[in-house]
Amino acid sequence: MIRTNGKGLLGAGLAAVALLATSPQDAAADGQRELTVAVTNLSTHLDPMGFNANVNMRVSQNVLETLIRYDFKKGTFGPGLATAWKMTSPTVMELTLREGVKCHNGEDFTAEDVAVAFGPERFQGEGAPGYSVAKQYLSIIKDVRAVGTHKLEVETAVPDPLLETRLANWMSEVPCADAYRAADGWEAWGQAVVGTGPYRVAEVRPGEFHRFERFADYYGEAAPLDAFTLTVVPEIGARIAGLLTGEFDIVTEISPDQFDAISNNPNSEVVGGPIRNIRVVLFDTRHPVLSDPRVRQAMKYAIDRDLIVESIFEGRTKVPNGFQMAAFGKMYVEDFKGVSFDPDKARRLLAEAGYDGEEISYRYLTDYYTGEVTTAQILQQMWRDVGLNVTLELKENWDQITNAKTDAGRAVANDSANAVYPDPISQLYRIYGPNGYVQKRGYWQNAAFNEASDMLYASTEPKARRAAFETMLELYEADPPGTYLYVLPMFYGKRTGVDWAPTDTPFMDFRAGNVSLATN
Repeated sequence: MIRTNGKGLLGAGLAAVALLATSPQDAAADGQRELTVAVTNLSTHLDPMGFNANVNMRVSQNVLETLIRYDFKKGTFGPGLATAWKMTSPTVMELTLREGVKCHNGEDFTAEDVAVAFGPERFQGEGAPGYSVAKQYLSIIKDVRAVGTHKLEVETAVPDPLLETRLANWMSEVPCADAYRAADGWEAWGQAVVGTGPYRVAEVRPGEFHRFERFADYYGEAAPLDAFTLTVVPEIGARIAGLLTGEFDIVTEISPDQFDAISNNPNSEVVGGPIRNIRVVLFDTRHPVLSDPRVRQAMKYAIDRDLIVESIFEGRTKVPNGFQMAAFGKMYVEDFKGVSFDPDKARRLLAEAGYDGEEISYRYLTDYYTGEVTTAQILQQMWRDVGLNVTLELKENWDQITNAKTDAGRAVANDSANAVYPDPISQLYRIYGPNGYVQKRGYWQNAAFNEASDMLYASTEPKARRAAFETMLELYEADPPGTYLYVLPMFYGKRTGVDWAPTDTPFMDFRAGNVSLATN
């Protein structure tokens, strides 16, 4: 039996058919090799610097490319928009760009495009429209300058052992300067970004669908699809019904209790699993009750994370040992002891803090994350069991989650933490460090954490960086700005005729070598 948030499967299926009656694939020519992907939500801004979210990462390098290309299958680096790169000093990397690259608008791609993308018009400096989003990834970059038509230099403020990794990953995608300058403002640009990737933006209807078509003048191996469309279908029952009837080729955000409905159909299957992302809840210390770290500690000790993993995900993911991932390699602190489930300790901490049943709000969305509603309900009960009065507040969009208007409403909210590249700089530091949005939005401050963050950020000595990271892990537990729940899984349903496998990130890679369709 498929859960459909109160709607029957038949009704959900009819809803899917009604939606598809006006969807863009109706206009596709016969014989077109297209994919239709049913999603829960769409990005509000297709420039990575305009919207830092899983739904935007989903599209990313299909449209906008990076200077250095990261192979998601092998975990290796190779030529992208740049064909060669080298460090000419401890803080300067010189890159040679590929010649003959065309932008989606027909313009030639040159070093000037890169200089504009990373310069004050788009990123560099607090007045730039992309600065507030991108600074948590790229604040170490001091200057990007063209030194020839196809040669440029990237200068960092301090020596950066991760520069190659940064330039190959999320937030370093490069749009085309002429189109960017010609756009009618930042918001309009976000609906019609122009890059060099194998697909171009064809049509955007906010809140309904995004359609992308093959770029005929792509310099590399041609895109294997003529087009792909991301279509909003909020109800999970409607997404699954559309998959089973063949209207959708791939559906996102599937939870294990729906696996059988998909797998028992000979024409569909489930793919996916844990990605490099930790599901978290944030604590806002401006809330009168949460200003006391003992209350926040009590909230983290009250959570039985293993029970959540078993009950919602049937054990198909895991609880991390601290705010870290094994993908960090030598920076991973394998023997770190993460938070335990200890409801008695939670009750003692609440008593010490003098907590007297004051209301604590918890804001969440309708399954933006797989199982989000169920997780919120379970957490509320676990917190209630130790004496915490947590009220659930279902919100319609992310603005309502992040911009509560009063201190009383600034309490607990859902979030996730992508490890965009395999280093704690891209996760714990990026989110909670001095340039991260948690501190910039005023949720939490910790001077000792910032001191350790600065060492992680500025040092090139592996032992010093690891020691700083261990300190940050410990401070995250002692003065929690939030708490982790589990490693976030992403499960998809897809037609068996679609040869495609997910990456270990939210990115859905539809480039050459990553997707093909069975010939009928």
